Amino acid sequence: MEKELTYEAAMERLEALAREMEAGNVPIDQLATKLKEAQQLLAFCKDKLTKADAEVQQLLGEE
Repeated sequence: MEKELTYEAAMERLEALAREMEAGNVPIDQLATKLKEAQQLLAFCKDKLTKADAEVQQLLGEE
């Protein structure tokens, strides 16, 4: 990865993948690859949200 992926960039890519699939614009030969990419992006976003939530809870607990 040439630059660190941000949550916002990952969500944009997920939305683009969803639009492609919903429109039927993904050839069968590429479907598994696109789904794997979507799963990886979902895991990345979930991890970012979990870490952000933990940080917020920690900050709130410090007050």
